[in-house]
Amino acid sequence: MIAVQENQNNARERVLQTAETLFHKRGFHAVTMRDLAEALEIRQASLYYHVPQGKEQLFVEVTERGLARHHEGLLAAIRQAGPCLQAQLEAIADWFVAQPPLKLFSMVEADMPALTTENGRYLMQIAEEALFQPLITAFAAAQKRGEIRAVSPERLAGLFLTMIEGVLYSARAHKNSLTPQQLAHEMIDILLNGLYPVEPRGERNLP
Repeated sequence: MIAVQENQNNARERVLQTAETLFHKRGFHAVTMRDLAEALEIRQASLYYHVPQGKEQLFVEVTERGLARHHEGLLAAIRQAGPCLQAQLEAIADWFVAQPPLKLFSMVEADMPALTTENGRYLMQIAEEALFQPLITAFAAAQKRGEIRAVSPERLAGLFLTMIEGVLYSARAHKNSLTPQQLAHEMIDILLNGLYPVEPRGERNLP
């Protein structure tokens, strides 16, 4: 009986991993249950044994799993970096670079509207909790420490995630002299320190 249960658990895990890969590559719209069955080399009817509610149930579950994984990774990165915002952001960037591309904004624009209202709201909520909230907390704590000036932590979190998405896209689409990690760290330095030349005393000579 235990062996049967283990086999069922292993089979379902394989379904989830395969679905996550296909959804990540193609998006919710482009993947069918037939595609999943063919990738798994099983009958389509057998696939419904693991996900009786169909493709949307599967998408919600694998998205939830992926966001939970990112949430744990971000919290661990922040914790290990210590109380320094730049070190925290660099550790977070290293985490994202080491993972498959998040594609958060394409998911929000293309995938979420195709879901039921209930599932769309649910995934948006857990995305907020998993990705935005750790960054919001980190930026707010940095403001309290006096590391950065008072800017909305929510806007800063959104800006940072947008920047990371852009860095990873650029690394995939274009040849760069920098590695994705180096490029991310450079963007973080620009975010925190700006583009103006550093002047030891006096005001900047603005154009």
